[in-house]
Amino acid sequence: VVPEALPAVVTISLAMGVQRIVRRNALVRRLPAVETLGSTSVICSDKTGTLTRNEMTVREVFAAGVSATLLGSGYEPAGKVTVDGAAVEVPEPVVALLRVAALASDATLVRVAEGRWAIRGDPTEGALIVAAAKVGLAKRDLDVQYPRTAEIPFSSERKRMTTLHEHSGGTSACSKGAAEIILDACATVLHDGNTVPLDQTTRTEILSRAETMAGEGVRVLGVASKSDANLTTAEEDMTFLGLVGLLDPSRPEVAASIGACRSAGIEVVMITGDHPVTAMAIAGELGISANGTVVTGRDLKRMTDDELARDVVKIDVYARVS
Repeated sequence: VVPEALPAVVTISLAMGVQRIVRRNALVRRLPAVETLGSTSVICSDKTGTLTRNEMTVREVFAAGVSATLLGSGYEPAGKVTVDGAAVEVPEPVVALLRVAALASDATLVRVAEGRWAIRGDPTEGALIVAAAKVGLAKRDLDVQYPRTAEIPFSSERKRMTTLHEHSGGTSACSKGAAEIILDACATVLHDGNTVPLDQTTRTEILSRAETMAGEGVRVLGVASKSDANLTTAEEDMTFLGLVGLLDPSRPEVAASIGACRSAGIEVVMITGDHPVTAMAIAGELGISANGTVVTGRDLKRMTDDELARDVVKIDVYARVS
């Protein structure tokens, strides 16, 4: 019933497909993958590093009611700090926030050539270290001044990272992560150089500010600290220091690729750990979001299988997914 030469014909056809794909700078490890590509109707893509360049740059720092813009490009530790468009001496709350963010980071900034800098480690942490360097805080000096004694590592479920550091006054905790997660761990907030109780009105204002920043297409992190901390109590009753907005530009070729997918009858879905508003802003820029439907990881967990089967065709973006 099956022609004797069929396996050879199929193999040759798939091999020719692989050759065509190679000419377009893509590698196929297994021949059957070509068949899978030909029958694909939906592509689910990560955002960071796939749809975007994964070259994070800190653009805005919001601390103690002050919004500061950091200028400069790439990983070069140079650039002015402006408030309301005017170059100013860096406000102390901004310095305090960037100090804590740099301490709670593992990346390193290295000079690879004259005038060229690179990051070793996570790009987000690298951007925080570069931002700290722009206000005169070198990561190497900070690590000597505040030696790390312990760490509660980041995970996609926890959405934050906390480190403990020794200093003359004892042991302090430094934490960074998703703004809402960090805020939930805080009982006080830095305001006008003083630590004051964090009431519901202030919480709402901070979350509103984070959503506004996210709507501009930047990734938003919260930063907090705590004195007299240990591993058990480090992430409780912290002091909220502020928000950091990081820009990760989209890859220039992605929008055209998504358009090509659409013309071939393939839908593209974005999956990311970022804030829903950030995710939607970038999805809109890339042409992914047609109807503005976004679902968070928390919403996804609440869905039944039947609800997901009903709604999955309408969802363009999955955000805050662990």
